[in-house]
Amino acid sequence: MEELQGIKKINEAFANRKNELYAQKDEGKKVFGLFCTFVPTELILAANAIPVGLCGGKEATIPSAEEILPRNICPLIKSSFGFKKEKSCPYFEASDVVLGETTCDGKKKMFEHMSEMVKLHVMQLPHFNDDRSAKMWLEEVNDLKKLIEEETGNEITEEKLKEAIDKVNNIRKLFYRIYELRANNPSPINGKDSLKLFQLSYLLDINTMESLLKELVEELEERVKKGEGYSGKRILIAGCPMVAGNTKIPEIIEDSGAVVVGEESCTGTRQFENYVEGYTIEALSDRYFKIPCACKFNNEERIERLKELVKEQNADGVVYYTLQYCHTFNVEGALIEKELKKAGIPVIRVETDYSESDKEHLKTRLEAFVEMI
Repeated sequence: MEELQGIKKINEAFANRKNELYAQKDEGKKVFGLFCTFVPTELILAANAIPVGLCGGKEATIPSAEEILPRNICPLIKSSFGFKKEKSCPYFEASDVVLGETTCDGKKKMFEHMSEMVKLHVMQLPHFNDDRSAKMWLEEVNDLKKLIEEETGNEITEEKLKEAIDKVNNIRKLFYRIYELRANNPSPINGKDSLKLFQLSYLLDINTMESLLKELVEELEERVKKGEGYSGKRILIAGCPMVAGNTKIPEIIEDSGAVVVGEESCTGTRQFENYVEGYTIEALSDRYFKIPCACKFNNEERIERLKELVKEQNADGVVYYTLQYCHTFNVEGALIEKELKKAGIPVIRVETDYSESDKEHLKTRLEAFVEMI
């Protein structure tokens, strides 16, 4: 099909982002680098600062990282560390502060090494879904607020916080609208382009992204009216995030004649589902605390939500994707596979890294899965 103009414009904006970001720094704005969707970006925006995602989706920097880090940890961790070690990611180099979080042991220990290279603040993420953990997380969010105010010299007022919450909620609504449109058959956008949207939304200026998403939504709605789009076996991808540079799995799936109609991941539904309900720090904290990540203990909510997503997107099957050595998502994958099979939902689990070495093997498995369903 003809390329979506909205995707083309987003790619053009990304091509200009590095220069734009450094121009904003020259104006005196502080930049906060992010690894994870658990960090409340609203606080950064409310302090007139810039949140930006960090590089970590390419194989090229992994050998450099392995000079310090062990080989048998997640490629995302090694890739991210390698980008900072080599000073080859403009977003890392622009960051005045890098914000980490304790979503996994590998990241947590990698941050100890990274703290020698950049100013780093790590949020302690509780892994239980109880009231005590919610209070602990609220303290972490308040600590982050203080850090951002100190670093920027700007007070996060009620008015500024309200403005930031509304802005980010609106971005989520636009992403959710795209998700709803993808439930149509044919889907007006394929999985490869959808993934680009999620990946680049972590990198682009929020006002730029908001404007471009509005245009894209109108374009997709027009495609739905005309019955234009992508048909084939409908696949939902679940599992690990796929950060910029990592597009291997959706490419293989769609090259097999299927279409990816949703992503249950941090570069997917966990990024935009659930709005901040209110304009207080407590409301902000609550929204992020409820993100159903595999790092949480007794994560039944994620399993049930995944079943709902299959129905909502009219999916024919689920590809559960795990990065090599990501024990958190891999162990939970076994629980999810069992529950999906109980519900009669076809599922296949794949474990991979950023290399091309296993591409043919994955292609064979995923083609067979698509044919089977």
